[in-house]
Amino acid sequence: MEKTSGVKISGTSIVKDSVIGEGSQVWEFANVYGTKIGKNTKIGSYVEVQNNTKIGDNVIISSHSFICSLVTIEDNVFIGHGVMTINDLHPPSKRRTGSDKEWKSTVIKRNAVIGSNATLMPVTIGENSIVGAGAVVTKDVPDDCVVAGNPAKIIRHLPKAQKEAGAMKIPLADLRLQHSKIRDELDLAIKKTVDDCSFIMSEQIGHFEKDFAAYCQVKHAIGVSNGTSAISLALEACGVKGGDEVITAPHTFIATTEAISKVGAKIKFVDIEEKTQLLDVTKIDSAITENTKAILAVHLNGLMCDMESIRKIADKHHLKVIEDAAQAHGALYNNNPPGFYSDAATFSFFPGKNLGAFGDAGAVITNHDPIAEKILMLRNHGRKPGEKYIHELEGYNERLDSLQAAVLTVKLKHLQGWNQQRIENARLYHRYLSSSGIILPHVPENHKHVYHQYVIRVKNREKLINFLKENGISSGINYPTPLHLQPAYASLGYKEGDFPMVEKITKEIVSLPMYPEMTEEQIRYVAEKVNECLSKENEQMP
Repeated sequence: MEKTSGVKISGTSIVKDSVIGEGSQVWEFANVYGTKIGKNTKIGSYVEVQNNTKIGDNVIISSHSFICSLVTIEDNVFIGHGVMTINDLHPPSKRRTGSDKEWKSTVIKRNAVIGSNATLMPVTIGENSIVGAGAVVTKDVPDDCVVAGNPAKIIRHLPKAQKEAGAMKIPLADLRLQHSKIRDELDLAIKKTVDDCSFIMSEQIGHFEKDFAAYCQVKHAIGVSNGTSAISLALEACGVKGGDEVITAPHTFIATTEAISKVGAKIKFVDIEEKTQLLDVTKIDSAITENTKAILAVHLNGLMCDMESIRKIADKHHLKVIEDAAQAHGALYNNNPPGFYSDAATFSFFPGKNLGAFGDAGAVITNHDPIAEKILMLRNHGRKPGEKYIHELEGYNERLDSLQAAVLTVKLKHLQGWNQQRIENARLYHRYLSSSGIILPHVPENHKHVYHQYVIRVKNREKLINFLKENGISSGINYPTPLHLQPAYASLGYKEGDFPMVEKITKEIVSLPMYPEMTEEQIRYVAEKVNECLSKENEQMP
C-alpha cells in the first residue's frame, strides 16, 4: 500500500495494493483492495472497496457500504450507510460464466449525494444530483436532479450549476451542499432530541460541551444562546462592569462592542495592523488608563491575534483578556487554540461559521473554574447546576438550545476536515491569483489560518464586485464601515482619521467564495475572473 502523510488507517482494517491521499481515513473493519483514494476522503466502518476503483478528494463513504469493481467516485461525493453498487448488467456474473462481457462501470460524478441503502446498477450519477434513501437506480441520472423510488425516477430538478450564458454560478457559501453530505447524521440527532422531548438544559447540551471543551483543549465549555451573549457573559464573569474600559479593535461586527456596552463598560478602540487586519498590539499600551479592565481581542476571518504579546501586556497592567473567536473555530497560534492565553474565549455558532448551528448559538470556553461557575449561573437565571428555585444571583435566560446542541455535536466531528479543506482551497486561490494589485491574506509565522473568509484587498473594489456578479460569482465585504464611524457610536466622539489603518483597509477588502466543498474548477474560475477584471483595469491606466 502507498500512502502519504496524515493518513489514518484503523488497525482492524485491511488495505492492500492501494494508493491513499493526504488526510484520508479508513475506519474500523473496512476492506480496501486495489484502489486509488484521493485527499481528505473518509472510508467508514465495515465498508468494502474492491479493486479497479477510483475515489476522489473529499469523499465520504458511510459504514456498511459496498463499492464494487469498476466504480469511479469523483470529488466531493457523499455516500450514505449501506449503499450497494453492482457491476453486472444481468446475472449470472463472471464467477459463474467465466466471462466479463456483461460487466459495466459505474460513475458517480462530483458533488453527488447517495442516500442510505440505495442500490446502484451500472449507471452514471450526474453532478450535484441526489439519490434518495432506499432508491434502486437502473438508469443514468442527469446532472442537478433528485431521484427516488424503485426503480428510481426523477422527482425534481435542482437549480443548474451553470447560467444560460455558460458562466458558473458560485455562491459566497453553500450550506445546502454541506448539510446534504451529513443529512443522515443530522436527521438522527434531531429525531433523538424530539423523541426525548428534552429541549431545555438536556443531556445533548452536556455532550456538546464536553466534546467542544476537548476540541478546544480547555477545562470548561459553556453553551449559550448566541455569540453576542457569549461575549457579554464572559466580560461579566471576568468582573467587567459600569465605569470600566475595554480595549478592542474597530474592525469587527458590532456584536463585539454591543457586548461591552451591555455590561455597562466603555468601548476603547485601538487601530489594526495592516497585514493581518487584527488588533495592533504596539498601540495597546498607550490606550490603557486607570479605568481599563480588559482587552477584548477579535480573531477575524479565521486568523488569531498575537495572543502572547496581548497576554504579556495584560499581565503587566493586571488586565483580563477575552477572545472573540467567532470566526476562529480551529485556528491556532503557536499551536495553541483560543482559550489558551486568555481568561475566556467566546464563540458564535451562527449558521455560516466554520462550525455553524441551525440558528443562533454560542459558547464560552475557559480554564478558570470561578469564571466557568459564574457563567453557568448567569446563563440560567442565576441558578447553580441542578438547582431549580434557588437563585444565587440575578442572571439571564441565555441557555443553549438542545436542538442546536445536537446539530453542533454532529458537525463538530467534521470540523477538522472542513477546516483542512478551507486551507487547501486558500492554497489554490494563492496559486491562481497572480494579478498585480491584489493583496492576498497574510498568515504570520506560527499561525494556523482556518479561512472563515478569504479576504483580498484591491483598489477598485466596486468594479471588481460588479464584474464578479456579472459572471455569476458572489462576493462580500466584511465590514465596509469601521465601528468608530458607525452612527450608533457617535457619542464616543471618534471621527474620521482617528484610526487610519482600519479606514484604509475597509475601503479595499473583498471576500471571495470560500467553503469546504468548493472544487478546484470553481476556485480557478473565480481567480480567472478576478485576474481578468484587474488586468483590464491595468490596461486602461495611463
